[in-house]
Amino acid sequence: GVAMGIMGSEVSKEAADMILLDDNFASIVVGVEEGRLIFDNLKKSIAYTLSSNIPEITPFLLFILLRMPLALTTILILCVDLGTDMIPAISLAYEEAESDIMQRRPRNAQVDKL
Repeated sequence: GVAMGIMGSEVSKEAADMILLDDNFASIVVGVEEGRLIFDNLKKSIAYTLSSNIPEITPFLLFILLRMPLALTTILILCVDLGTDMIPAISLAYEEAESDIMQRRPRNAQVDKL
């Protein structure tokens, strides 16, 4: 349930799942919108990081499977990874919300995972 933070009783606050600190039901809509934005941006950041790391993992797999020599050491590849992947991944985390973020249906937790 939902309890009011300012006007609600202590009993209702203890029994509630969510407490509105400003006693405004519009805060729920703002919270849902912010949660959807965070989820979308997290999915974008994870997809970018995984897709950009595949070319970096490939030489290691070739080294292990085919005994092909490495062009760069492990430390150098990690330095290149930190230098080139961190800034774009962080910028995806601060991306603005899409225009239809509140028109979408709620996500299905069974199907839509990170």
